Amino acid sequence: MSSQKNYQMFLAVVSGLAGLLYGIDIGIIDPALPYLNRSTSLSEGQLSMVVAAVLAGSILGSVVAGALADWLGRKPMMVVSALMFVGSVAVIYLSQSFVPLMLGRLLQGMSGGVIAVVVPLYLAECLPAAQRGRGVAVFQFMLTVGIVLAAFVGNHYLGNAELEIQAAGSDQQRIVAAADHAWRSMFLTVMYPGALFFLGCCLVSESPRWLIRNGRPEKARAALARLLPPAVAETEFDEIGNALAVERARPKTSPVAAAMEMLTERRYVLPFILACIILGCNQATGINSVLQFMTTILQKAGLDPVAAAGYGTVIKILNSVMTVVAIVLVERKGRVFLLKLGTGGIMVSLCLLALLFYRFESQRVDVRAEVAALVKDNRLDFNLADARWAGQGAVQLSILYQYGDHQQVAEAYTPTEASQAVLKRAADVVQALPAGQRALLEQAQLAWSGRGAAAAAEPAQQLIATLPPASREELNAALRVHAAQHVQVQAAGAAAGQAPLRILRASVGPTPSRATGLLAVLCIAGFIAFFSIGPGVCVWLALSELMPTRIRSVGMGVALLINQGTGTLIAGAFLPIVGNYGFHVMFLFWTACTVVYFVTAAFFLPETKGKSLEEIERLFARA
Repeated sequence: MSSQKNYQMFLAVVSGLAGLLYGIDIGIIDPALPYLNRSTSLSEGQLSMVVAAVLAGSILGSVVAGALADWLGRKPMMVVSALMFVGSVAVIYLSQSFVPLMLGRLLQGMSGGVIAVVVPLYLAECLPAAQRGRGVAVFQFMLTVGIVLAAFVGNHYLGNAELEIQAAGSDQQRIVAAADHAWRSMFLTVMYPGALFFLGCCLVSESPRWLIRNGRPEKARAALARLLPPAVAETEFDEIGNALAVERARPKTSPVAAAMEMLTERRYVLPFILACIILGCNQATGINSVLQFMTTILQKAGLDPVAAAGYGTVIKILNSVMTVVAIVLVERKGRVFLLKLGTGGIMVSLCLLALLFYRFESQRVDVRAEVAALVKDNRLDFNLADARWAGQGAVQLSILYQYGDHQQVAEAYTPTEASQAVLKRAADVVQALPAGQRALLEQAQLAWSGRGAAAAAEPAQQLIATLPPASREELNAALRVHAAQHVQVQAAGAAAGQAPLRILRASVGPTPSRATGLLAVLCIAGFIAFFSIGPGVCVWLALSELMPTRIRSVGMGVALLINQGTGTLIAGAFLPIVGNYGFHVMFLFWTACTVVYFVTAAFFLPETKGKSLEEIERLFARA
């Protein structure tokens, strides 16, 4: 294998690590969020802000990334993005309150914003036209691998945390400590890929196009010699020089004038608008919110936490597999074909999800006044099975409450048919025990459901720990069913005895079945598969290929700003909207946005497969 092929492979590895970090940015919050919620006093709005902070940080990073990449070079900005990622992990791990946690997530997002602008730009300017599609697709593939890696890291610490939480019984201090350790460890683990990316960035050459534009032709020749055979490298050098000469023949303009030129000259306006629509609609499909809240969505659809996390991981692996398919097809079928296929499939998947959730969300009833009436001594403590709603079959109760400035969500469920079977198996285990142990466990069942003295729970937990594994698992499963019916809300720490308990929202409705949850898994899997094979890969190509050289850095920054701004608004509003109006409303909104995406790809986007950047620029100049 020639040295040029080796170097192209090395570039693919470095760009893959960049995509890996960007995927980790997106994916790590999904498994960390439940434990972050358990170990902190963040409100529903603050949790949404923590999720959205990465996207908000991406906006800040993308705004300056293009201009700084023009000034300092592509390679230095890649190094900076790696340093920001490593620094962000340290800040998040050490944070003890909302503000430093937000700052760490913002810094993590800024790293992703710089990566998303500079790495596709760098690859587009370095790789030959025949390799550019697959090279940029590797970035997207490793982005999906980063999401999968984050899921596996989360599942590892989820398993350890759940064991510790079960062993803690009713010891709230141990439960909070286990949850706190879990989410911090998840973030700390992902520092290592950031360190590898930093090392890789130090070893790559600068973009030859940037070197020529900045008066360093000999270094540009050397960079091209690492990438291409000598004859091809010389031809490429001449073509870049000729295109630059034509550009420089035009009058020089200030950054403000260049921006105005981007918005007024047809040769720039059309590719700029197309890139902005594609980048905006890419986020408006809901992809980041689906990835970041996937476990939550699947639990709301009817799966238990462990099953939701497991199926979520499988779906994220599917994301990577379908990205490989897209990498194979992108240079064969072209960008437009894959975008039409992908957006069409996304529309169908989102419509099915909206219908699925509407079936049970439309039956939810507002019970805020009735729940507020149950508040006594500034606390809420009752068993859902004792409420009048229990006679309506398997139901779920969702409560948004507030103590002072802190908001939290509490949920409770009456047993489904599957849960009733769990309770029956546990009852058989209890009946087989000696009378003294049986009485202890029966008292503990009352404590776990909120109907008896809490002191009975701890000795029962100690007894369960001594039983054979099969019996222990059955009783622990029953414990979770009992606990799921118990609604217990009371202030802790400084808020205890001071801040009044306010019930902001409470609704009750049917509990979706496991079959409904599995249908949601299939619909989300379809959504992810179609996104991966179309928009997932093609969006980065559109970002780097459509922009002419004269406006590429500024135009890419603006387009990515729209992309990340859209994603930030959606992620920040997600929890409040689904809490008040239901998941089906979000799915319908994303469907409408995907229709715009499909129309743009099908009727307005030109095919750029196999064309050099200079050829694409001439295509728009003739339009």
